[in-house]
Amino acid sequence: MDRPDDFDWNLVRSFLWVLEAGSLTAAARRHGQHQPTLSRQLAALEAQLGAPLFERGARGRAPARCA
Repeated sequence: MDRPDDFDWNLVRSFLWVLEAGSLTAAARRHGQHQPTLSRQLAALEAQLGAPLFERGARGRAPARCA
């Protein structure tokens, strides 16, 4: 991410969907997306920000401290 205008706000939207739903599967179902797509988008956002956004667990995802 060289310039601020390179930032993909669609990735943030995906992050918010998963945050609200609590899991990738629920977010994908709720918004008519595919779970692997949301997973890749979250991974891309985490890579751009250089920090994990979720703690992954058996019961879904919880926001990480930095989120």
